Amino acid sequence: QIREPRVIAEVITGIILGPSVMGQIPGFTAAIFPPAGMAPFRLAANLGLVLFLFRVGLEINLTYLLRNWRITISVASLDLAIPFGLGVAVAYGLYNEFAGEPGTAPISFGLLALFIGVAMAITAFPVLCRILTLLKLLN
Repeated sequence: QIREPRVIAEVITGIILGPSVMGQIPGFTAAIFPPAGMAPFRLAANLGLVLFLFRVGLEINLTYLLRNWRITISVASLDLAIPFGLGVAVAYGLYNEFAGEPGTAPISFGLLALFIGVAMAITAFPVLCRILTLLKLLN
């Protein structure tokens, strides 16, 4: 047993099934994820995410958070700042590698950095909640 949280296996499975690995096989994405079935799939995924985060919010002890407000603010800030910073670093590499390539739309570095940074920051929170839930650190 590897002793990693199950969410790590779920993320790795998503990477493998996504466009990075299996999506490179011609016809794989259209066969496994047909375009006609994607709208209900996205709806179910978003609904599941909203309900999961709602449940996590119900389990948070507000008195404990207010009593330890310094720790709460520092953890919340780092939970957003670290993925955002990593996203800006990824955007820097992507911008330097692909800016001005034929077939790419012109975009400013600031806009690209903001987009990738925010995308990474907001997707890190549900993964963190899953890890905290699996480790039984939420109620």
